[in-house]
Order: sequence, then structure tokens, then C-alpha cells
Amino acid sequence: MNRTQIINALIEKNGYKTYLEIGVNTPAQPGYNWDGVNVETKHGVDPAVDTTFKMTSDEFFEKHIKMNYDIVFIDGLHIFEQAHRDIVNSLNHLNDGGVIVVHDCYPKKEITQKRTRAKNIWQRIWHGIRYNSWHGVWHGDVWKAILKLRLENPNIQIYTIDTDEGCGIIQKGSQILFKQTDPNTDPYTYNFFKKNKKEILNLIDVKEFKNKL
Repeated sequence: MNRTQIINALIEKNGYKTYLEIGVNTPAQPGYNWDGVNVETKHGVDPAVDTTFKMTSDEFFEKHIKMNYDIVFIDGLHIFEQAHRDIVNSLNHLNDGGVIVVHDCYPKKEITQKRTRAKNIWQRIWHGIRYNSWHGVWHGDVWKAILKLRLENPNIQIYTIDTDEGCGIIQKGSQILFKQTDPNTDPYTYNFFKKNKKEILNLIDVKEFKNKL
């Protein structure tokens, strides 16, 4: 099950009408999502693609947003701070009963969660990533945005589907905050994430997601 199928399943199940996509790929890019989403009203935001709003998401939320949305897909700049801002801004413009889908939440290799994309083929091979199957995957440190919300915001629900690089699902509601057992440990390190990923992400498989639907 990929990101588009997840989005469409949520739209169909909940009768969603309005959709916002932050970070719009072109058909030539892997993971192109835009044309596959089946919804009545669809808006895109990307500074580098000719879409509904050709601008940064920060500029869109500050000056141009005019409505709330039923479902928001976030796949913009894969940097912790930006991903967190995109999630918070989306929550502020989410209709009751709406949902946010966040891509790239589950990096399984440390190299793919670096804040800059690794381009050297030997780096990829060294880290056990086959060049032909990797296709330049870059998660960035989006997972830290999920962790921050798990640590600080009791008024949302979060889980992550273990498919298509990790698709985080965020809704308004309530959650038991993630607790650090050792206050002297920095939770924003990959080693900490690797040891606690299931609890941080509330990781579920595709079958569990289908059961939730």
C-alpha cells in the first residue's frame, strides 16, 4: 500500500472533499502522487512546481490560505523544523474529523535521515544500500517532527504505517505522551530513534491500518 492508496482510502472512508498537498512532485519524479488522488477540491503548494500555489509552505500559510481542509499530505522539505511547522500549520487549518498524512517518517538507514541528501555512490554502498534499488531516497529528519509532537502535544493522535517510507497519520484528539526513561539521553539522535522507533512512531503495519478503516 503506497501513499496515494492510503490517502484515497481515507478520503473514501470519511467522505472528504478538500485536499491540500505540500510538496508536489512532477510525473517524472519517483512517488508522484498528485494525479492519483481522487477528491473534489485539490490544492498543491510547492515553490518549484507549477501547481495551485507556487510558493513555499510558510508563505502559503502566512499569506494565501483561505480555507480549511479535510486531508493534508505533507511531503515538502525533509527537514525537522520545516516538517514540524507544516504539521502545526496544517493542524490549525484542518476541518473537524480531518487527517494529516506525513511522508518519510520511518528511515531504516541512518544515512537516509541526514539533513542533507547523500549523493556519493560509495556512501550508499558502505551503508548497505544497493544503488539500483535506492533511487536517491532521502527521508531527512522528518521523524524528529513526529517525536516532538509525541513528546509535547497531548491534543492529537499519531500513528505511522510501516509502508512507503513510513506514512504518519495525525488527527486531532488525545494521546499519552511519549516519556523518556533517561532524562540525560538526547532523544533527537538516530541511535535513540532506532531503539525506540515503535513507541515514537506508534508503528503499525498495513493490515492494522486497514482494520482501523
